[in-house]
Amino acid sequence: MKSAKEFAVWLHERFKNVPEGVYLTRDDITTLSNRQHFNQEFVTDIHYELTLKGMGFVSGASRDKFYLFQLPTLHWQQQDKHYQEDTFHNVHSINKKQA
Repeated sequence: MKSAKEFAVWLHERFKNVPEGVYLTRDDITTLSNRQHFNQEFVTDIHYELTLKGMGFVSGASRDKFYLFQLPTLHWQQQDKHYQEDTFHNVHSINKKQA
């Protein structure tokens, strides 16, 4: 049985060069981690270990698929003008008077 940290290291080594990410099923994780069962805490621990390596690992809403992806390297606030208020036509300031 692999720990979350061991499994995260294996996932990182296996998929670090896949920029579009991958998804795994519950059965895939069970088989690859040599576990009979796993819970959300195991998934959270995997995610934590992978974030230290620039990747994320999350489950879908039904928890039957798990997504492994590259985290962005540029923080959204560093993109300057792209995120300024006036570029969002459907976002309105509370302080502005309605016309």
